[in-house]
Amino acid sequence: MKSCPIPMMVLTATLVAAVILPEPVVASDQVLLDVVVRDKKGKLVTDLKPQDLTVLDNGTKQEITNFRLVQGADAIGAAGGKTPLDRLSQIRLVTLVFETASSLSRADAGNNLQTDVSRLSSRPGGSGDTRGSEADQRKIARTAALDFIKAGQGGNVYYSVVAINTRLLVLQPFTTDKAALDKAIDRATSGVATAALVSDSDAIKATLKSAVSAPASQSLDGLLAKVMLEMLRMDAPVIGMDARLSIAAFGSMTQGLEQIPGRKSILYFTTGMTVTPELDIPFRNLIGMANHANVAIYALDTRGVSSVSQNSEAASQLTSAANASAATMRNTSGPVSREEMMAGDNAESAARANVQIPLRELADSTGGFLIGDSNDLRGPLRQVNEELDSYYELFYNPGIKNYDGSFRKIKVEVSRKNVIVHARNGYFALPAELRASGMQPFEVPLLKVISDGNFTDDSEFRAAVVLLRPRTGATDMEILVEVPLHVLQSRTDPVKKTLNVHFSLAALVKNSEGAEVQRMTRDRSLQVTPDQLKMGNFVDKMSLTIPPGKYTLESAVMDRESGKTGARRSEFVIAPHANGVGISSLTAVRSYTPNVKGLDPNDPFQFQGGSITPTLNTSVPKAANSAVRLFFIVYQDPSISAKPGVDIEFLQNGKSLTKVPMPLPAADALGRIPYVMTIPAASIPPGSYEVKATVKQGATMSEASTTVKIEL
Repeated sequence: MKSCPIPMMVLTATLVAAVILPEPVVASDQVLLDVVVRDKKGKLVTDLKPQDLTVLDNGTKQEITNFRLVQGADAIGAAGGKTPLDRLSQIRLVTLVFETASSLSRADAGNNLQTDVSRLSSRPGGSGDTRGSEADQRKIARTAALDFIKAGQGGNVYYSVVAINTRLLVLQPFTTDKAALDKAIDRATSGVATAALVSDSDAIKATLKSAVSAPASQSLDGLLAKVMLEMLRMDAPVIGMDARLSIAAFGSMTQGLEQIPGRKSILYFTTGMTVTPELDIPFRNLIGMANHANVAIYALDTRGVSSVSQNSEAASQLTSAANASAATMRNTSGPVSREEMMAGDNAESAARANVQIPLRELADSTGGFLIGDSNDLRGPLRQVNEELDSYYELFYNPGIKNYDGSFRKIKVEVSRKNVIVHARNGYFALPAELRASGMQPFEVPLLKVISDGNFTDDSEFRAAVVLLRPRTGATDMEILVEVPLHVLQSRTDPVKKTLNVHFSLAALVKNSEGAEVQRMTRDRSLQVTPDQLKMGNFVDKMSLTIPPGKYTLESAVMDRESGKTGARRSEFVIAPHANGVGISSLTAVRSYTPNVKGLDPNDPFQFQGGSITPTLNTSVPKAANSAVRLFFIVYQDPSISAKPGVDIEFLQNGKSLTKVPMPLPAADALGRIPYVMTIPAASIPPGSYEVKATVKQGATMSEASTTVKIEL
């Protein structure tokens, strides 16, 4: 037995899931729709009647149950009567969102995002882009935002300022104080260090919490403070400076804004967005979330005027990819160039090279629009101000009988010619009780299978809890869900020559009384090659810490293409831990990636500067090139002077076959000793074995074991 890096050729897609927040909706079955109509000259149309509009919900014409024009501080009904907007229930909220200095280059940083299924590389505007510097971009954003606030609105319009910088930060909660807003805008666009912005945000959140808990919390100020705190639920940083950070931040904001009625708008000052394939579904879910929360998003590209067309740059990349692909076809012998090997990736990058496309889709789909390709954004922003001040509100009941979480398309038609309609394009169908709980559409069938107790094996997968660091009052753990890709039904992409798979998973930890302790839900869409589909496994994981006791793990996986769903249930026990040496679970290793850059210091699956990909499959073929590889972590007690040591024992049918003492290396700065034991499978007779690791330090001891099967 020896400790060593592990070269393996089996592909495994291991992704740390981004936070995908729930799908908010209005509190009843009635749909509220904000509609802005302009004529061919761009002027607002404000004299429409209910009979001039047709609403189609999933292609079915709807009866408009209520209709009014909101203009300034008044609501004008279909008969022309004016009613002042209610100060508490008809508020208009506007949030200015800035990507601050360290996140302005997120699309570039996205080049470092890698999975085992795809790798993309793109740069906003392309390599030939001649847009302004970062300072110029901040100036464009600051000038436009200050002018926007200066123009202002009538009554019932409140503004807030937030920043996206490793997390979602509040720089100014909702207010009408223009001086305070100007100060926050300047703070967001002046290149202030992240630590200073975090400090500002923490202080503001503390003030908001005091306002919410105060006796006057039911006042307008208390209500706005509560909404702001709800918007800031995404409190933890998001690993990786790519589009998942923006998606998580927008999900958090829209969920908070859903709590209050009225028109809500987000102005997104950004340098572009690169949506990689694994983020396609979270991005589409975000659009549905914003639509159900009645949030219109206006995207402002602050990069200024470019002398190079983004579409031209994309075309150039496509040409390069096509040439490399053709060269590969011609090259039947000899070495293959790097360009030829990367041809497929380059074609994928080219298709996503224009980072304005996701911005345009996000804005157009939610009733806003994209502003860009200009060094002065003030003019178009005045149109945004017009839409905040004057728009139609109409209500209808779609009569949904089956709340299956599917996306329902909305289309608004106007009987007049030569007009342009801005309205959201749809929403996800969820019943009121699930909307109130913040459930996402893909979770509905999974959680239903679990709640019904339909634990079947229709979809092959594995789920387990890996015990990590035992502590006196609680144990650190990870939930692992492993899905073999070959069991999923795939769709062929004829253009990219790849296979698409789409699946959802859920895992619930419950205590002995059946109460839910922790939940993990994910929705995954991957592009894979035939070889990857045949050999690849997908492992999702989530960390948690729970006290000693008896628990159950209930999990389910649904193949979204075939509709097959499998569910499993298992029990586990967290034993009390006294002071002394500790040991984690023994976890089988699927693959090892050495020399990984940017490792998360809190990731437990690390070894000698590399990253371990765990597997829940402990069956090992008896073959010359096969081995039993188990990973564990020893936690040294710093109060004990003696060094820890570990014994590895093989047992069969309760009988000990061999027991070998193994020396351990020195602990790291956190007192951890990660270790991989490797045993050639060819030397082990076929059968099932219990492998036990016993670690001792001084007079203290801790044990962990697992079962391994050697197959012919």
